[in-house]
Amino acid sequence: MFSFLNTLKRLISNQPETPAAQPKYSNEQLLQWATGCMLEGLPDKFYEARVTCECSENDEGHQTVNISHEFKLTEESEYAKFSPPDDLYATNCIEQILTGKKWQYAAIIFNPQTTRFEWQ
Repeated sequence: MFSFLNTLKRLISNQPETPAAQPKYSNEQLLQWATGCMLEGLPDKFYEARVTCECSENDEGHQTVNISHEFKLTEESEYAKFSPPDDLYATNCIEQILTGKKWQYAAIIFNPQTTRFEWQ
């Protein structure tokens, strides 16, 4: 009986350490999916589009995120609001990229050729 308990104790104490959890998807994949979703709400020809998220804490201590989807038809035009098919998909991708980080502002800015991500 004691040998069984000793063996069990040895097995439990010698468990291999589990490696740190790897992110499910790469940042590049998440950015690609976010921009793909937003493209569906944009005109065929546009100069630049962006989703911005501003994170703050309300009076009750809860975290709130203000989201804005905007685009420019030309370089000279002003930003105008647009509605992607899923308002929260890009924000979810941003939150996944920034998991474990403290942030107040994040944006995905893209055009038909390039995508960039910025946060602070």
